[in-house]
Amino acid sequence: MLMLCVLKKAEINIDTEGIMWSSLNNFDYFQFLSESENELLHKTTSNFKIPPSGVVIVFDRNDYHLSSLYSDKSIWKNLGNHLNLQVGDGDYEFSPPDIKEIINSFCFSHMVWLSKRAWAVSEIDFVWNLSHELRHLEQDLENRYFSLSGCFLYSNLRGVDIEEPKIDITVPTELDAELAAWRTVRKIFGIPSTDNYVQKLCKQGEKQESFRILLSKHDPEIQYDVRYKTISFLRKYESKLNEVINNVYGKSSLLQNIDHICSKLSE
Repeated sequence: MLMLCVLKKAEINIDTEGIMWSSLNNFDYFQFLSESENELLHKTTSNFKIPPSGVVIVFDRNDYHLSSLYSDKSIWKNLGNHLNLQVGDGDYEFSPPDIKEIINSFCFSHMVWLSKRAWAVSEIDFVWNLSHELRHLEQDLENRYFSLSGCFLYSNLRGVDIEEPKIDITVPTELDAELAAWRTVRKIFGIPSTDNYVQKLCKQGEKQESFRILLSKHDPEIQYDVRYKTISFLRKYESKLNEVINNVYGKSSLLQNIDHICSKLSE
């Protein structure tokens, strides 16, 4: 699931003198994982390009999706999130206390967070959901505008008239993350078990339509050009999306306009 990005320019009143954002990576911050889960963790992370410092992975012992303490739009109701903490991603003021402490430490520039239901239900769920968020981490490290454009599309497509279905994987960065998850799970559990898992999710759960499209239209072993696909989608609906930027975000938006976003994605 995509994180809450900072889409508006803002003054961040933090004294960063002496703050490194680059503590050594911590891949199990609360140390909740069993020995077998730790093994799965390392098998999964080995498939992604993760810098040697500044990254924390949080396996939460709680789920917040049914909690009345958080709004329906709260990122903590997601299965998982990738957050670029250094630029202010996330919802600090309304974060769970344990998560607030991590953010407020300024030790890590990136956080990958998984709710309990994302990692504690089955081994395949563990690897799939972790891989999805790690791919978002890679996207952000490659080009910040993958995160910004993906967050913008994910948050606003329901209000835009488009030909494609209004589901998560219509957003290219989300489809890219799901394909990376599928590919990684195949490597760890084998193709038959993994594809049976995908077929099962075509028939049950909240994302049936997404998994049906994944299974019928995509091959995880074929390289997906997320840069080209994102720019193409933005250009296809440029005028409509510019209206959203102007009406919803205004002059304070880091996005500026679709031409600006496409230019940044091309860098």
